[in-house]
Amino acid sequence: MSQPIQETLHLEASIRETLTESEQPGHALRVTVIRGGKSKNGYVYDQAALQSIARMLEGAHAYADHARSASDEATRSVRDIVGFYHDAEVIAPQENERVGRVDATLHIFEAADWLWSLVQEACALGRPELVGLSIDILGKWQQNQEMQGKAVTQVVALNSCDIVTRPSAGGSFRRILHHDASTQTTSSQPDKHANVYPTFTKQGGPMSEEHMQETSTTTAEQQSSQIVEQQQQIEQLRLQVERQLQEARQQRAELTLERRLQESILPIAVKEQIKARLHGRVFEETELEQELTRAITMMAQLTSDGLIRGQGYEKASTSTMISEAEKIQAAFDRMFDLEIDSARLGNIRGFGGLREAYARVTGDSSLAGGISGGSMLGQIRVSESAPMTRISEADTTTASFSYLLGSSMNKRLLKDYQAWPAEWVKFVSIIPIRDFKQQTRVRFGHFGSLPIVPEDTAYNAVSLIDSAATYVPQKRGNLVTVSREVVINDDLMAVKQIPTKLAVAAAYTLAEFVYSFLSGNPTIYDGSALFLAGAPHNNLGSTPLSTSAMQTGVTAMREQTNYAGKRIGLRPRYLIVPPELEWTAMVATKSAGVPGSPNNDVNPMLGYVQPIVSPQLTSATQWFLAADPREIDTIEVGFVGGQMNPQLFVQDSPLLGLNFSQDSLSFKVRHEYGACVTDFRGLYRGV
Repeated sequence: MSQPIQETLHLEASIRETLTESEQPGHALRVTVIRGGKSKNGYVYDQAALQSIARMLEGAHAYADHARSASDEATRSVRDIVGFYHDAEVIAPQENERVGRVDATLHIFEAADWLWSLVQEACALGRPELVGLSIDILGKWQQNQEMQGKAVTQVVALNSCDIVTRPSAGGSFRRILHHDASTQTTSSQPDKHANVYPTFTKQGGPMSEEHMQETSTTTAEQQSSQIVEQQQQIEQLRLQVERQLQEARQQRAELTLERRLQESILPIAVKEQIKARLHGRVFEETELEQELTRAITMMAQLTSDGLIRGQGYEKASTSTMISEAEKIQAAFDRMFDLEIDSARLGNIRGFGGLREAYARVTGDSSLAGGISGGSMLGQIRVSESAPMTRISEADTTTASFSYLLGSSMNKRLLKDYQAWPAEWVKFVSIIPIRDFKQQTRVRFGHFGSLPIVPEDTAYNAVSLIDSAATYVPQKRGNLVTVSREVVINDDLMAVKQIPTKLAVAAAYTLAEFVYSFLSGNPTIYDGSALFLAGAPHNNLGSTPLSTSAMQTGVTAMREQTNYAGKRIGLRPRYLIVPPELEWTAMVATKSAGVPGSPNNDVNPMLGYVQPIVSPQLTSATQWFLAADPREIDTIEVGFVGGQMNPQLFVQDSPLLGLNFSQDSLSFKVRHEYGACVTDFRGLYRGV
């Protein structure tokens, strides 16, 4: 937990050797106020702390010495002010540095000439460490185990940055450039004596000529060092910009990869292989298209060889060119209000209706060949008086209409299903399962406190008690038909509603299935009901929803124990309520004071849990608390083959099924999953 601090932090400061052209004449110094990392006082400053200090430093007062106490800080005398700071900035870290530093310009008032003289003389005598800067902030810190220090997590306020005699971090002035308004000349040429002042040894005597030459050499070396430092800063900025550009390119590549894989008709296993090859890389879109094209070509070849069939890959393109089938599929997608890859396919217009789509795919504008037309179209002899129709030499067949229609309907189904609220995923565990066999989840027991083992004594063997939760996944689905009359009547709205209604039905069915474990109070793995007021579960209350009732539930979850009888200290994260209790839950979790309290007591449940409103809960009084599934298992939902989304299939053969007997296309939706309660301790019911 962060701990507040309000104390003086002495940080290293140093003066740079040059002044910017924008600085006004006078006593102005460029100083380094603080360097990131760990100070000698044990405080650790990261880049965020430096940014906060730099913002607060702009316009901050500079005093001679720190205030003696917190009360003196609020009533500093105007006589103590010696200057102010401006042009504060955070300098990027140099080579071998983890964080940067904060630089600023210190302007010393003319009234504080004594300080200016002191700084000049200290530097001239080679004793710049006699004076320095010390910063005084109000902030918060917490222990940092990695750096073995107190990490500053928040800088609340900057009290001052003062000139002191003994900076605790050992800061000292490097060298100053005399730039006083009183020494300015009117000549356009620089005054050659403007930056000259007597230089003394540490013993106080004047330097010899030889020493002066050494000092001049040292000055040249320092200027050269400054140039190198500036070049390093420029290089650091360049590297930082390159890193940001690289991150932006990688994010764009990841988004493109996800979008194109979602649009692709490739099976999940092949998509995962492509994703594994390109994940974490910056790639061009042409490289991704080549990967998809190679995969489509392979699937088409397998279809041609008879190794797979019925998946529609024989209709897929095996070249890098945009095929006619892809354009027609895009027109179907637009007809169902789906997004397409306009950058690749262009601005393709969606079909205006089913008749137009059917005529475009089959060339049979009169629907003489049935819906798919595959078996009848070849037997029809076209007379000279037959109506004119469009003939397209595209890579589509008379059986493609149902496939293309079904593909777009499936995309619409997935889009509407994923848009449906599914907040139940927050408090359950979702896993993939391989088949429809019974799934068993073994819950092992826990060890108690470790006993003392006396000298020369064998360790005692302890056995664990376990229990098992089981469930069998089930298949859910429906069959929907589109008749020849619907296509002839061009009833597009009826067909467009099919995937949307199926998506809503699938999403609602799954949510109703999950929430039934809460409202139905089933018998679970230990032979007892999920919610019991007493042993062995102790997770059922009897009080309507309120802040005090929630506190009772929190305490009950905190007191839950493992098999060894040790309390595990669970904390609920979610409050699950029916629509009738939505506003009660909002008031109970978002009010600063206890609702209805005459004394305006503080509400301890403010923000303690996150409300979830479920229309699938039919009781107007029941409410539930649920723990985070990352801390403890609650309800497990397993999807066969890892397929969380419902699937839509089309029966597109004109010689089979309802297409042959009743001139109807058949669309089948399928969703396969199962679930069980794996641990009662992460759940609590209020009433």
